[in-house]
Amino acid sequence: MSQQAGEINYNGLHSYLKNFFKIDFMGMHGLPHWARVCKNGLDLIELEEALGHTPRTDVVYLFAYLHDHCRENDDEDYQHGAAAAANAVKLREQGYFEIDDEGFELLCYAMTHHSHGQTEADITVQICWDADRLDLGRCDIVPDPKYLCTQSAKRQDVIDAAYKRSTKGKEEK
Repeated sequence: MSQQAGEINYNGLHSYLKNFFKIDFMGMHGLPHWARVCKNGLDLIELEEALGHTPRTDVVYLFAYLHDHCRENDDEDYQHGAAAAANAVKLREQGYFEIDDEGFELLCYAMTHHSHGQTEADITVQICWDADRLDLGRCDIVPDPKYLCTQSAKRQDVIDAAYKRSTKGKEEK
């Protein structure tokens, strides 16, 4: 069974992110994306646990909501992952969430490297990266299995469900 999140000040963290985020909070890299990444991650955790892996739910959850929170724009922003990891140090110190040092190291690594195209890492980090990459439908990109890390994320039914979720409502705009 995956490790559950420690204490998270959900209301405080949400309020902080809403006030801190520099671009459209409801936009391409904002709250709706973070929520889909969280859903993708939780689905992948369940599938990977069935394969005998023990990913960390706390890391995947925090990654979902923090990985893009330091973006300066919706375009090329190569330092946003490292900036998110650096800011997470402050958020942890200020009591927005509690996580052990091992989990925090995984979280910071996942955030720092999430847009570098890597596929090899700890299973929890792989789930973080896959959860984000499965949400590429919002950019009109169908996720390609060769850029995904886990066997679970590479399943066509998983890709199809995530793509459908990430494009829901786009046709109405």
